[in-house]
Amino acid sequence: MMNTVTVTAQIIGFIALICSLLSFQQKTRKRIMVFQMTASLLFSAQLFMLGAITGGCLDLISFTRSLIFSKNDKKWASSPVWFGVFVGVMIITGILTWESAWSLLPIAGSILSTVALWMKSEKRIRVISLFVGPCWMVYNIVNGAYTGALNELLAMVSIIIALVRHDVGKFDKKANTKNRAEVSG
Repeated sequence: MMNTVTVTAQIIGFIALICSLLSFQQKTRKRIMVFQMTASLLFSAQLFMLGAITGGCLDLISFTRSLIFSKNDKKWASSPVWFGVFVGVMIITGILTWESAWSLLPIAGSILSTVALWMKSEKRIRVISLFVGPCWMVYNIVNGAYTGALNELLAMVSIIIALVRHDVGKFDKKANTKNRAEVSG
């Protein structure tokens, strides 16, 4: 039987899941980042409540990273130093909070997510984010964060849908326009 803390953690995880899924359906980078930041805070709370310290700490770092990356139109926030700082902090945090070999998964997922969110292209954010899901899904299952694991599965589906909605059609239209120009020219 689940205790109150576990049930509360799953409820928080469910709210985070909704934010995460909505993030990939956003058309602009700024809106993707806002939803990602909210999800990171909530998933961090869930993981701490379940005793998954490495994942909780990495999600807090992910929140800070997303906050700074969302301001990359400002000179101070667009420095490539931030990218290195966050990857380094994630690795160090993973070492300092090491729980088991399972800790490698959120470290890898967080670094991949950092690479994705550093991108300015929404399509690249979505494509790289596809590889984040498996890392976090397994870690979440191992640590009893079942809504977090479900989030990763649904996020991968959501990303694929968003790629089709926002990116594949644009690619096909550009290719068709180019092909028509070559045929008529």
